[in-house]
Amino acid sequence: LGAVRYTGVASAPFRQEQHRRSVPPGQEETVTMTVAYAEYGPHVGEQDALKLTVAGAVEETGQVVAKELRVRLHMPELTLTV
Repeated sequence: LGAVRYTGVASAPFRQEQHRRSVPPGQEETVTMTVAYAEYGPHVGEQDALKLTVAGAVEETGQVVAKELRVRLHMPELTLTV
């Protein structure tokens, strides 16, 4: 997990995890990763995004599958009624 500047330049990853799973053909498995603001906040600016890269391999063939997801960050709207 790393930050991507609004210019498209990626920073060094600030978090990496490895999970080993055996998933039977035709099945799915979900891996959840929670990232608190305290962890990613120091790495991103107002117009930046988070980039998550996931890779997996098929043991029998050695085929590698990779996917990249960019998440744009938005400041939440705050409405005060007095």
